Amino acid sequence: MTQDKPIVETISNVGDQVTNAFGQFWQLVTSKNQRKSGLESKPVKIDQLPLYAEDNSPIAQKFVPEEPLPLQREFATVRIACQEEYARVAERFKVVDCAMTQTKKAANRCNEYLTEEWTALPKAAAITVGGMAGFVLGLKRGPVGRLMTTTIGLATMAAFCYPIEAVDVAKTGRAHAEQTWHSFQESPTPATAIKTNLSPPK
Repeated sequence: MTQDKPIVETISNVGDQVTNAFGQFWQLVTSKNQRKSGLESKPVKIDQLPLYAEDNSPIAQKFVPEEPLPLQREFATVRIACQEEYARVAERFKVVDCAMTQTKKAANRCNEYLTEEWTALPKAAAITVGGMAGFVLGLKRGPVGRLMTTTIGLATMAAFCYPIEAVDVAKTGRAHAEQTWHSFQESPTPATAIKTNLSPPK
C-alpha cells in the first residue's frame, strides 16, 4: 500500500502549480499587449552583434528596367527632333535679335543726339533730308502732290527733332481748329434793322 504524502506538502504543491499557472497567464497577456503597441523586441546574443557596420550583410538589390509604353519610343523620337529644330531656329533668331537690338540702340542714340540742345546744324540737316525724301516721293504726283509730300517730310523730321515744340504746336492748332468749328456752327446774330420814320413833321 502506497504511503500518502503529508497534507502540508500536497497543499504546497497545489499552491506552486496555481502560482505557475497565473504566471504563465500573465506572461501571455503582457506579450499580447507588447505586440499590439509595437514595443516587442527580439533578444540578440552578444556574440551575434556586429563589430563594425560593414559586417552587416548587404541587401541584394536587383534593378529591373521598365518596359517602354506603347508609342513611347516614337514620341521620344519626335520630341528629340523638335528640340533640335527649336535649338536651330532659336540660334538663327538670336542673330536677328542681336541685329535688331543694335539697330534700336543706334536709333535711340540718334534720337538722343538730335533732341539735345545746341545741335542746330544736325537738326537742320535731318529736316532737309526729310523734305528731300518727301520731294522725291512726290515726283510722279504733280505739283500739289510734291508740295504735300515735301511738307509732310519736313513736318515729320521737324517733329522728330523738336518733339516738345511739336506737341505745343499740335495743341495750339487743335485749340484754334475747335474754336473755328464752334464759331462756324453758331448762327450769326442778325443786325438790328433801322426803321425809317415816314410820318410828316409836326
